[in-house]
Amino acid sequence: MSATLRSLRFYFFVGLGQGLLLMWTVLYSGLSGVAMAALAAALLMGGGLLQLLAEQRRQPRTWIAMLLVALGAVGLVWACSGLPFSLGVGGGVTAGLLLMTLLGATLLQGRDHLWRRLLGNGAWVLLALPMPWLAQWLFKLWIQHRHLDPFKSGLLSLAFFAAPTLAFSGAMFLGALWRARAVGHRSLER
Repeated sequence: MSATLRSLRFYFFVGLGQGLLLMWTVLYSGLSGVAMAALAAALLMGGGLLQLLAEQRRQPRTWIAMLLVALGAVGLVWACSGLPFSLGVGGGVTAGLLLMTLLGATLLQGRDHLWRRLLGNGAWVLLALPMPWLAQWLFKLWIQHRHLDPFKSGLLSLAFFAAPTLAFSGAMFLGALWRARAVGHRSLER
């Protein structure tokens, strides 16, 4: 199997795993709202870090960093749960979660050209972030057109939760291909 297909498979399974765990968290876990939000943040931020470090996924420090970022996400959501919810608080928590994930991934890639890599990782994450909303919007249009309830079918429930995470994973995969292509062109020019 080619390296590209192995990489695509990795991104697919990370996105699918996130979707399955989110579905379990929301539909079957019985957790409180704050606990669900904290677990969802841990799943999304930990998986996001893992996708940013896909080429280093065989290194134990990557998995340790993923767990630390997930725990940090839980802590941040839990610490901010007492604040009155507003657009500013939600945006601040989201920015904190993204910054924590980006800093963790960038620092694990080494200290050379730290700011350039941080901005590059941030740019790819910002380009990938609209994809879950687009996938969710298209899925909602489809189920409304078909007059379906996604929570009455296991497969539709999985699609409801996994489509956004798979869309994000697909965008991150394309970003990784683009970065690998750019590195290949730079090495050929030298």
